[in-house]
Amino acid sequence: MFYKAMNINQLKGRIVGDPELKETKNGKKLLVFNLMYFTHQTTDSEGSHTNFIAVEAWQKVAEVCGPLLSKGLEVLVNGAIVQKRWHDDQGNLRSQFIFNADAINITDLKFSADVEFEEAEAA
Repeated sequence: MFYKAMNINQLKGRIVGDPELKETKNGKKLLVFNLMYFTHQTTDSEGSHTNFIAVEAWQKVAEVCGPLLSKGLEVLVNGAIVQKRWHDDQGNLRSQFIFNADAINITDLKFSADVEFEEAEAA
């Protein structure tokens, strides 16, 4: 029997640095930021550890969340962890794990938005 692997994840943490809203050559919107989150160890070294991961959000998620997010804001991101691979200028194979966000929820109690949104066009 064949089972399809699932890559569904949630991370809650704080945004490190100001998020950057970009546009690709093809005109797609891309929101990029780093997320700091904690993990708790229950092995030999007890305690919590600080981790960082790059987060990418595309298209509508990027457009809606871009104006709202800022450094230090606590968010909950839903999505998949993917590995990007590329060759650097010296020909060495490089890789990085990225959190590809499908949804970003602001969980910070101090958050207040003063952003106006245009009504979405009917499909």
